[in-house]
Amino acid sequence: MNTKRFYSVLMTLVLASALLLGACAPAVSVTDSKDPVTVVKNFYEIINTKDVDKAMTLTAEDYVMNDPFGTYNRVDAAIAWQAVVDAGLSFNQTEFTNTGGGRVTSCYEVFENGTSIDKGCGNSTHVRDGKIIFDGLENAEQIWVVQKYYEALNAKNLDLAMSFIASDALFINPTGTYEGTAAIRASLEGLNADGITFDLSNFRNADGTVIYDYEVLQGGNVLDEGTNGLTIVKDGMIVFDGTEETVPVQ
Repeated sequence: MNTKRFYSVLMTLVLASALLLGACAPAVSVTDSKDPVTVVKNFYEIINTKDVDKAMTLTAEDYVMNDPFGTYNRVDAAIAWQAVVDAGLSFNQTEFTNTGGGRVTSCYEVFENGTSIDKGCGNSTHVRDGKIIFDGLENAEQIWVVQKYYEALNAKNLDLAMSFIASDALFINPTGTYEGTAAIRASLEGLNADGITFDLSNFRNADGTVIYDYEVLQGGNVLDEGTNGLTIVKDGMIVFDGTEETVPVQ
């Protein structure tokens, strides 16, 4: 028997078989659905194929990603995701729930080269117009909601700002007490008309109670400042906004 020829033929058959299997492996295409659950599922299906560039087409320009190592903008998130798949990590997302307003919660299990290394629930993903704008754990989501709300308010985009406010929310500030979206929107219109903006920093989060330092500005002049700003976020929506001193007693 010509052993050398036998192994040569065998390796050729193995290589051909591998190429055939690869060619037959189902490709994961990018969904054109606007359904938030479909978009989130599709994103993780593509990530598991290690095609980060394709997965990132499902994210918006202002996409924010959070993982155990930090929070990233879209450019840095693409780099982080590439490092994740290069390290052999894959994800099994389950129990998807659309809580409304484009917010999807899910449970997750993380595998490293096929071995389970982490699992839990409390993952939250926000989708707008078929694109992911936030993905991460709920404690990071709560800070992101506060930041996005004030960013929209400063930009005088009241429709966007109001999309982060619960229908039964309560706002208390030096101009008054406002309950419900109609009263809150009217108060925000007044702030915008007066040129009031907010600069927030040093966020601290305890189970959805987000505390931060703040400056209230008008035309670049500081009208008020403090370290006791407080916003409560529940299920991805703001239910209270004020200070530590004005938060209602539970």
